[in-house]
Formats: sequence, C-alpha cells, structure tokens
Amino acid sequence: MVIDSIEMAALVLGAFFMFVASLGVLRLADFFTRIHAPTKAATLGLAFFLVALAIHLRYGAGVAKALLAMLFVGMTAPVGAHILARAAYRNGVRPTTKFDEYAPFAEAHKDTPDRSKGS
Repeated sequence: MVIDSIEMAALVLGAFFMFVASLGVLRLADFFTRIHAPTKAATLGLAFFLVALAIHLRYGAGVAKALLAMLFVGMTAPVGAHILARAAYRNGVRPTTKFDEYAPFAEAHKDTPDRSKGS
C-alpha cells in the first residue's frame, strides 16, 4: 500500500515536471531559454517516471535498467542543450536578455578555426 502510494506520487511528479517543460517551451521568450526548460524539467520528469518504473518492477534487472536510463539521460541532456545553444549562437541567434555573457568570449575567439568543419 505504501509502495503503491510512493509509485503514484512519482508518476504525478513526473507528469507535473513534463507539463512544466512543455509550458516552458511554449511560453519562454527566446531560443536559449526555451531549450533550458526541457533540459531541466523534462529530465527531472523522466527521472520521476523511471523511479516509478523501478518501484513497480521491483526486480534487479528492471531497476538496474531504469537507473542506467536515468544516468544516461542525466548525462546527455545538458550536453545536447549546450551543443544546440552554441550552434545557434555561432549561427547568429542572439539572446534577448540585456547582458550577453558569451559575447566577449565569442568575439575573442571568432578568428579561431571551427574544428567541427574538418581540415
């Protein structure tokens, strides 16, 4: 009974954070803040869903797979968001905030060849 309540709470929290992530994508001002919402909230929502799955399965292999999925998503989502933000900035998308913290660094390194384009 208590375990089922914890499982249900994890599902409700996961759905809440996924909903907040989708609202963030729809309502936030610019590209950079929009990619922040799914990176943070959706990752947390997925973590709660995977916790609920691990509680529901209650056997070693299923719990291990859920933990590995949480680890993988937790490691790759921030990296993917960073790559998207950097590529957008390099292609001329600028934040709508008053202060651009990346501008001095980008200006200092604009003559550096881009290693991603090959030799």
